[in-house]
Amino acid sequence: MVCEHESPGALFPRPWRTGFCGRTENTSFNDGRGPEMTKKLLVLLLLWGGVQLSAQTIIQQFAALSSGAGEVSDLDLVTPSARGSVLIAMPGQLSPGVTVLTVTDNAPGGGNSYKQVPHASSSCPNGPLEIWYCENCNPGVTELQFHLSGHVSASINSFLEVSNLASSGVLDGDGAQVSNGTSTGAGSELGPSLTTTAKDLIVARYFSTAPHPTAVTPAAWTYKPSYVYVLKGPPGTYQPTLTGGKSGSSFCMSMAAFKIAASH
Repeated sequence: MVCEHESPGALFPRPWRTGFCGRTENTSFNDGRGPEMTKKLLVLLLLWGGVQLSAQTIIQQFAALSSGAGEVSDLDLVTPSARGSVLIAMPGQLSPGVTVLTVTDNAPGGGNSYKQVPHASSSCPNGPLEIWYCENCNPGVTELQFHLSGHVSASINSFLEVSNLASSGVLDGDGAQVSNGTSTGAGSELGPSLTTTAKDLIVARYFSTAPHPTAVTPAAWTYKPSYVYVLKGPPGTYQPTLTGGKSGSSFCMSMAAFKIAASH
């Protein structure tokens, strides 16, 4: 299925326009260079049925563009969240200096408590990236809201719902980040290095200027157009390198690791 929506200001590389397209709202956004866009373009990046592994299940994952966000940027889930999942939210604001103060959701049994991954906030010329999460979350979440320190023109928010992770103490140490990075002569973007102590899900959220990366190395990593991840990674040191971009491009990256449940 090919989505024909165009993204404002080439915020998304071409792969973002291919795949499953979710809901849109009728509130419009105009970047001054083309027709009006819907306020939110929801793009499911991989396997709307989830990624099944013995130790982990990615129930849903996607990224959404929210324009005209003001001081609250919201994110609609593709399906209501399941009981006990870990919800990983990776907001990116397209306004320099604006950060996320808190994250809330609409779980029917009471909103979940979200924590920010320490030392994982990175900075790009266009704005910052962060990683937030809740563990052993109440089910039925259909919307997250990011409460911001100031007004933004738009946000790109990435999201994963993962089951079979630790129900408490899920974060494996602090995060890591690269701010205001510059790609090498080969167009490679070297991410931060993170050492884990357990069998983990490792995720790295990034933003790159055009032309955007198209792949990631080493082979353990899976590439998506706004983040990369390793499933069921044994203890060790991880450092993703994005490839396929242009020499001298600017980028930033935020990275964190989440423990698999002990029984797995």
